[in-house]
Amino acid sequence: MDGLPLPGTRYALATATPPALIRRSWARCAQWADDLPDDPVALGRGDLDARHEQHASMLRAAQPEIDTLASLVASASSLVLLADASGVILQATGNTDFLRRADRVALRPGVSWAEHHRGTNAIGTALAEAAPLCVHGAEHFLPRNQILSCHAAPIRSPRGDILGVLDISGDAQRLHAYALGLATLCARQVANRLMLHAGPRCQQLVFHQQAGMLETADRGLLLIEDGRVVGANDAALALLRTDWRRLLDQPVERWLPNWRALPASPASLRGHDGQALFALLRQPAEPHAGTPVWTRARADTPAPPKPLDPATLATAQPARAPAVRTDLLPPLDPALETRFTRSRRALDAGLAVLLQGETGAGKEVYARHLHQASRWHAGPLVAVNCGALPDTLIEAELFGYEAGAYTGARRQGARGRLREADGGILFLDEIGDMPLTLQTRLLRVLQERTVQPLGAGRAVPVEFGLVSASNRDLAAMVETGAFRADLYYRLQDCRVDLPPLRSRADLRAHVCTTLRACAAPAAPPTLDDGALAQLARYPWPGNYRQLQAVLRGLALFHPPGSLIRVGDLPEEIQAFRPATAHQAQDASSSSLTAQRPDIAAHATLRSQQSQQISEALARHGGNISRAARDLGIHRSTLHRHLARPGMPGPINR
Repeated sequence: MDGLPLPGTRYALATATPPALIRRSWARCAQWADDLPDDPVALGRGDLDARHEQHASMLRAAQPEIDTLASLVASASSLVLLADASGVILQATGNTDFLRRADRVALRPGVSWAEHHRGTNAIGTALAEAAPLCVHGAEHFLPRNQILSCHAAPIRSPRGDILGVLDISGDAQRLHAYALGLATLCARQVANRLMLHAGPRCQQLVFHQQAGMLETADRGLLLIEDGRVVGANDAALALLRTDWRRLLDQPVERWLPNWRALPASPASLRGHDGQALFALLRQPAEPHAGTPVWTRARADTPAPPKPLDPATLATAQPARAPAVRTDLLPPLDPALETRFTRSRRALDAGLAVLLQGETGAGKEVYARHLHQASRWHAGPLVAVNCGALPDTLIEAELFGYEAGAYTGARRQGARGRLREADGGILFLDEIGDMPLTLQTRLLRVLQERTVQPLGAGRAVPVEFGLVSASNRDLAAMVETGAFRADLYYRLQDCRVDLPPLRSRADLRAHVCTTLRACAAPAAPPTLDDGALAQLARYPWPGNYRQLQAVLRGLALFHPPGSLIRVGDLPEEIQAFRPATAHQAQDASSSSLTAQRPDIAAHATLRSQQSQQISEALARHGGNISRAARDLGIHRSTLHRHLARPGMPGPINR
């Protein structure tokens, strides 16, 4: 090859005087040349959807810029692309004709353009160099990509971490001199929008040397929490003549001594070095002062009911539960849809539903969804934890009692939970902990649909739907005599086994969705690939309850919009090592992600691609043709993948 030779390699740049960062990229790629894949490393639809959930905050923040850029570049036969921090393209839009041409070189969503996969290119090299850059024509390492002229700029979090890349790519026959500046400006706008969406935890300090620049992309922005800088944009670093390492988590006074006196409108301010600035301070909008963000009630959340007067308690009708909006409940696993429909029909038909699952597997959430979807939704959902009540009180709690029924009873008596559930649903949690003596009385109630309170001379008719739940093996308890067989069979007209959290097919997407919910209304942190892989690999013995607790902690103790790595996770999750060989391979990829970001995407995506191929072959009995059609690739491409070491062999070619 003619051009500038690369020392110690057989490669030479076609451009005689390439920029230094292009020379560095070619030197890196020359070392990996034999390992660069012939075919694009692409994610399946499900994995790409999970990436969209992982980077939902960046996607939302970037959408206005993507829409604006797409309208600008469409006439110039160009595309606008958004990629994540591992180089995977998340979104592509722009000129329709050039989209088709770009697809021939795999410039499309779901494909990794990391340097390890596509050689020198704007997306991958901007990530490697952590800087905006242009890669034009022959500057691309792979000849097939030299039809492109690409311009990319990193998008940074408020903590300075690279979250992704904004790229403008077009035909190499046309050098778009404006494109790099435009991509850089829009990437800064996206970073600014991420900061402005930080939410009610942070004050926002806006400053510049000119008052008229306080609403532009060049304004400095600081996020302040408890008087310390927890986030900044690159304009703030330039104005303060510092970097993220020296600025973050330091008192604001160190840089802007009199910042606390700033009003919400522009005012003059002196920097720590005497620099004259104009600044304003935006206070967080607190829905309820002094109330933690993560527990604030929404405006449309029903107020708690007022306590009843003791004199009216005995004769009061059972309170109807305020309607619980299903959109405020944690969503169910989509894999449970068929089981949920079946159990809802059973409940509507008067059958009892028994939920079995591990501790924290979401039995009460499932019961609440059932309540809202069933014919009993207008009535109350009365939940009783059978394992939390002392044996001496559980009978009175369930069946109620008349005034003076026993020593220590309340003067006005009590209705009991069974009568309170009339017209709604009775949810008996931990039913396996109910004493045998009460199991007999409960069975009679279920058969006769009447309740006789303690000390009462007559029974009271009741009508309710019944949902029970247990994390114990009730069938085994029946065998040992610890649970009545007749009650067991009466409770399980419709049995639903709730799978543990670790078995969710969409676990990665669920983790990201739950993290956003835990952080709301503040901007959520973003999980990097290594942290998300470790969270998805952890077995979660406490299931959804444990996951919620961990994610609440991550959202609380990390500034809005920050990046969470493996080292930021709780120690027991960091220390977890999988037992199986398949999990161990994933763990190796996760370790690479945490320790060597430059090769993280290569290891993780290659592992996912191999798994997709193995699953497709298994679905089609090893038939190459059918598996290739399922994967959306050509037979010859699948043959090349199968020739790699460690890949499964097909049964039927």
